[in-house]
Amino acid sequence: MKTHVFASVVLTCAMGATALAIAQTPQGTPQPGAPGERGGRGGRGGGGFTGPPAEPAKLLFREVWTREMAQPMVQASLSNPNLALHLYGNPDEIRKTSHPTEDYTYTGETTTNWAITLGDPKSYWNLTGDARIRLKTRNSGFRTTHVVIKTADGKYFASEEGNPESSAWIERDYIFRDLTWRALLMTDTPTNASNRRQPNPKRVPIVPTTRTTPDLTKVEEVGFSDLTEGGWIPATSRVQSWEVWGKAIAR
Repeated sequence: MKTHVFASVVLTCAMGATALAIAQTPQGTPQPGAPGERGGRGGRGGGGFTGPPAEPAKLLFREVWTREMAQPMVQASLSNPNLALHLYGNPDEIRKTSHPTEDYTYTGETTTNWAITLGDPKSYWNLTGDARIRLKTRNSGFRTTHVVIKTADGKYFASEEGNPESSAWIERDYIFRDLTWRALLMTDTPTNASNRRQPNPKRVPIVPTTRTTPDLTKVEEVGFSDLTEGGWIPATSRVQSWEVWGKAIAR
């Protein structure tokens, strides 16, 4: 009987303390998890859940490739002829393959890092807000397909996140502003005078370095890379289709 009385007293005190705390909370102060609270719902560094944006992102393009096989890939490999194809690394080792039931990029024969990007000769892309990229991949051999962008100031970046290895096709969306970005080293430039190896001006490393925050308001190219060389069929990235949502800005 004493135990029940003690529990009742503790419960009553706790309820009273809670009511007092609520009464003393200033009006208008957001509670944890409420809209507008940084500790609530939302992406990395994007604040809380705020509802739909004033200007929702629009589909900029969806690329599904053409039926013809080509190695190296060529401009005619694109199903969007108005976009420009950019190949980084050794283009001769990058293939747009073709099968009776599916088409995709194949980079298992690459002997250097590589990247495939697209750009619009008439527009830059604003990839802020709810702008996103959707990748459909089937990677093998511990390969992850990362997002790659080139901003209008000529700088390149790669996301830490990406589509992983999978035994079947997977399709995933990534919000550009929620990604964690790394600067991409695109020239073989020594960092200090103590380096022993002479730089190779023809080499394009495509190597991620420091974390940074790119300017997503004016992007020139968008694409992907697994940031490593190929390992034939057992170790390669495969991209069957991909699409980008954002806002076009006239050049």
